[in-house]
Amino acid sequence: MTPRERLLAPFRGIMPDQPAWVADLGYWYPAIKSQGTIEPRYQDPDGYMRLHRDLGVCIYYGHGGAMYAARQEGVETGTHEEGGITTRWWRTPAGEIVERREYIPQAYCSAVTEYAVKTVEDLKVVQDIYARREYYPNPEGFTKQSERIGDAGYPISPVPRGPMAALMTDWCGVVNTCYLLADETAAVEDTLATIDRRNDAAFDAICEGPAPLVHFCDNLDSVNYTSLFDPYMREYYTRRLEQVHAAGKKATTHLDGFVRGLLPRLVEVGFDSVESITPGPVGDVEIEELRELCGDQDTIIWGGIPGAMFSPPWTAEQVREHTLRLLDEFGPDNRLVVGSADQVPPDGAIEYCRLIADTIAEWAGT
Repeated sequence: MTPRERLLAPFRGIMPDQPAWVADLGYWYPAIKSQGTIEPRYQDPDGYMRLHRDLGVCIYYGHGGAMYAARQEGVETGTHEEGGITTRWWRTPAGEIVERREYIPQAYCSAVTEYAVKTVEDLKVVQDIYARREYYPNPEGFTKQSERIGDAGYPISPVPRGPMAALMTDWCGVVNTCYLLADETAAVEDTLATIDRRNDAAFDAICEGPAPLVHFCDNLDSVNYTSLFDPYMREYYTRRLEQVHAAGKKATTHLDGFVRGLLPRLVEVGFDSVESITPGPVGDVEIEELRELCGDQDTIIWGGIPGAMFSPPWTAEQVREHTLRLLDEFGPDNRLVVGSADQVPPDGAIEYCRLIADTIAEWAGT
């Protein structure tokens, strides 16, 4: 079978010749490129795909193929960078909001130091931004990426962020969201409803589009979202998944870090798979506990290899043993996509990707 066939097999009820192996190299790759230590054969535009093939990794992350696009009028935005700090602003008739991010050289990434939304007045600007956003069908976005990747993988086909995840991740951050919920509940709920309504057209395009598998890229974790799930997220996910399933599509969602609080809830609302599952020794649930925690034998576990295990103090033999534990637990019932959880870090031993690929093939006898 091809990498694409292996990835889609569990969602189609087909037993693959071996479980798919999907690793997120989107953190490791640019960090190594910035260091100037990436091999020349991986430098060109197709080098990232070539790297996946050489490592035995199914291409997925970093190769997005959304089935919708967006346009909006009456929203001005821009960025300014100085001294490692990137300032981004949005301006509408409702006002102006500003976000700041600071680059962290030793981590090869940036962090938000000032979220755009600080006050209830700022929420009015966010509502205006979404009210002016128009989603429209763009099936070519998926088709072009699908053709480019070919049988070496599958383009991630995202849906727009859910309302609460959008507030938490894109606009307010955890602390500001919690204070606003406590102090300005009605304004927060109005904002959530606005985001929900604007997502309607995107989901129409998704349901009519060509991708058989879609990804809810809400970047969930149990620490921040468990207490918010029932009052603010359950109904949204249930309704959107009913739409997706009625269109004959399957859906997965991103949950990494601590999973105990959210995993059973995500299964209850109807996700076919939960992606980036992080078990011990890094997460809060051991491999052998995951199926019972799901409460559903049909849920596809996607993940299982903590990204931290690519770095010291973990050894190649420990990674191999961990991979075999995962395969023995979930591989025989065809409810597994082996995946990194979350990303391979810049100091990670990239050769472990090939080790995992070879371990899977050896386990499957292929």
